[in-house]
Amino acid sequence: MTPEQAKDGLVHEKPEGYSMTPQWVIKAAFKHVWLYDWLRARYGGLNETFPGVDTLAKEFGVSRSTIERTMRGLRKVGALEVHPRFRDKDGTIVTLREGEPYTGNGAQTTNLYVTKFYPPAESA
Repeated sequence: MTPEQAKDGLVHEKPEGYSMTPQWVIKAAFKHVWLYDWLRARYGGLNETFPGVDTLAKEFGVSRSTIERTMRGLRKVGALEVHPRFRDKDGTIVTLREGEPYTGNGAQTTNLYVTKFYPPAESA
C-alpha cells in the first residue's frame, strides 16, 4: 500500500482484531491510545467506525464521560475526527463534516469516527 492510498483511508488491512498505532499518536496522546487502538482493531479497521459512546463505555466498563474525555484528547491532537450522522425523514443517512451544520429534518443517529494514521499537516 502506498502512502497516497493510505491517506485516502485504507490504512488498516486484515486481519481484523489488531491495531497499528503510529508513533506520533503515542507521543501526542499516550493516555488515550487505548481508545484509538480499540476503534481501529474492534470496529472495522478501514479508518471509519460507528460505535456509540454508550457501547464503548459498556465494553470498557468505564463511564460515558471517560469515553467523551478520551475522544476530546484524541481530537485535540488530530488522531480522531468525529462526524455526526443523521437519519432524514426519508431514511437517508447524512454524514456531516466537522463544523458543518445539519439543515435536514431528521434526528441524529450515530457518529462517524475517523481514526487518522498520518499526523495532521503542520500549520505554516
